[in-house]
Amino acid sequence: MRLRGDVVPPVAAAVVGFWGVTVPSFWRDESVSAMAAVMPLRDLWRLLGAIDAVHALYYLLLRPFAAIGTNELVLRLPSVVATAAAAYGVAVVGRRLASERAGVVAGVVYALMPIVSRYAQETRSYALVTAVAVLATWTLLNALEDRRWSRFAFYAASLALLGWLHLFALLIVLAHGVTVLAWRRRELLRWGAAVAGAMAVVAPLALVASREREQVFWLKRPGFADLLDFAHQAGGTWWAVGLLGVLVVAGTVCAFRHARPLALVALPWAFLPVLASFAISQVEPIYHPRYLLFCVPAVALLVGAAFLPAVLPAVLRGWRSWLIPVVAVGLLAALTLPAQVLLRRPDARPDDLRTLSSTLSAEIRPGDAVLFVPFRYRLFVGVYGSPYRVLDDLTYAPGRTKPRSRSQFRVVAGEFQRVWMVSAVPKKYCPTDVRCQALIKDSRFRRTTQRRFGRIFVTLYTRR
Repeated sequence: MRLRGDVVPPVAAAVVGFWGVTVPSFWRDESVSAMAAVMPLRDLWRLLGAIDAVHALYYLLLRPFAAIGTNELVLRLPSVVATAAAAYGVAVVGRRLASERAGVVAGVVYALMPIVSRYAQETRSYALVTAVAVLATWTLLNALEDRRWSRFAFYAASLALLGWLHLFALLIVLAHGVTVLAWRRRELLRWGAAVAGAMAVVAPLALVASREREQVFWLKRPGFADLLDFAHQAGGTWWAVGLLGVLVVAGTVCAFRHARPLALVALPWAFLPVLASFAISQVEPIYHPRYLLFCVPAVALLVGAAFLPAVLPAVLRGWRSWLIPVVAVGLLAALTLPAQVLLRRPDARPDDLRTLSSTLSAEIRPGDAVLFVPFRYRLFVGVYGSPYRVLDDLTYAPGRTKPRSRSQFRVVAGEFQRVWMVSAVPKKYCPTDVRCQALIKDSRFRRTTQRRFGRIFVTLYTRR
């Protein structure tokens, strides 16, 4: 029995995903995931009512893993598995729409892209979102070819799951709509009904999320440079971006000539959600590369189409037909290797929470206190929580869920000789935080040291 090539991409994705998966420190977003996955359900419900409702399903899915452990390997395992599943799905879709070789190449290229590795090694939902986006595309193909309502029901269910994992990923519906119009226009009514059903299921989450818009206040209106940055994140180096660009163009031309269904599926999927997100963000910012990770499989499919059997020289038959694809994939792996290595440094994430925690553990003294500015940073750093369990927390009064007032803080701060402030950029946030202002202006204290761990600052204030 011949072993099908579909197994190669998921194995490659798993190998790349597990390579150095425990080396980079958790950063703030991962810390929130870890804390949400272990907190009591009552507290989780309260958290979701205030922030992060859009990640509710992911937090629930993460809880069984968190019950095993909260280390980097266990909590990042779902993302690695999801990435391997997405790579398999890319190979299956490529084989279905073009050829086995195109599918295998596409799946392996997907596994090798640095942006894929970045989120395969992150305790957030983006790898799962991408896997479900591939699943939604596969169920759409089933529905368009089979035409039974049950197939469209499966498609609607996959879209609903996609929306509950991340609302912005529903931009894939625009790409699917173009595919249906261009390829199976007679199925437009059934497709529309399936989409409407999925949107009805996702509507409650969208309503709650609209009330938590401030959670993405940091998103800015993107420019052309942001699109270039997305491309650079995908390839890791500009040499790799150039190679991918050439292969995408060649694959698009080859697909339209020899595998038109692949072109009609992959081309809108690769670019339309990105352009829509970019356009919407000129009015209401929603653009970020990680929110568009689900488009990367389509890019890989277009790359795979460049190696269709019909476009290779006639002299290449049998095992020789794999020579050019193997060389191309090997070259891509070599060009992306520097970026892959950088992604696996201990401080490769935006925050180095592990080093922060070990530094505090080594330097805190009995009776020291801590202040979080803004107060949500208590959740941001909690995944490495050993030093914070020793420090007295001045942010909240015991048994209270609201931060102390300025006067309350000043009274209680006088009981301590040293206060560690864990914060965002102090010059930006301290002017609007009454506790930070009280500490800075308190003549009883002086700033002793200030250090930075990625985007998080730790400042020590000592009694004069």
